Amino acid sequence: MGAPVSKSGKAAREEREKKLILKHKFNNRITLTRFGKTNMDAGDYAGALKKYVEYMEIVAEVKEVKDIYSIKPHHFDPKKDLTEMLMISHVYFEMAKIYDAVPKFHDKCQLCLDQFVSFSTNQPYQVINSELIRKSLKRSIFKNTEAFRRAYQGIFINSKKCYVVTFCLGTEHPVTQEFRELKDVLLRYRLGQEFVRVYYRYSSAAVNGWQESAVMHGVGRYFFRPLLVFLSKTILRFIIG
Repeated sequence: MGAPVSKSGKAAREEREKKLILKHKFNNRITLTRFGKTNMDAGDYAGALKKYVEYMEIVAEVKEVKDIYSIKPHHFDPKKDLTEMLMISHVYFEMAKIYDAVPKFHDKCQLCLDQFVSFSTNQPYQVINSELIRKSLKRSIFKNTEAFRRAYQGIFINSKKCYVVTFCLGTEHPVTQEFRELKDVLLRYRLGQEFVRVYYRYSSAAVNGWQESAVMHGVGRYFFRPLLVFLSKTILRFIIG
């Protein structure tokens, strides 16, 4: 007979097996989201939710966090994991829509919306996600509309992005901070919210195109930059106090 396996050896073997199982599940996680989307489109919301939760649980286990609502953007490398982060944000949004349909699950709906906002704010796809929720609100497809409206506003409120100003002056420039304060003032009013939405939508696309243009870098430095500084010392001071 062979020598008995030690407790430490058995634990090590079980740990290896556990890691292999998790690796296999992680490698097949995208399939779960596809099944979830298929079920969602077919009106099988319970089936869709089951697949989405299973996907999120795999991510939570890989990231070694306590539950699916403890997954945060800082657990990912934005350079390598951007596609996954976008998918996670959309899965949270789909889960929020499913939970929204049943009043007793509105607390879980709110948790999903909080995660959606967290994974949307200050990300390259921020405008895409803000438009996603805005168009859904426009169609009035929610029972708890106010929760989704707060999430939509939360993306802009929490965002530190100020595309044109940041392009011209940088993220940490005092004038950039003053324009963020202007955004906070505008968000208090419905017309201001619409202005901020349009600004984010079109300025993000413009600045993405400007990044590789030496001409636009020159225009930003010698035309927009002095103009923005002038506005910060005149009109902006009057508005933000």
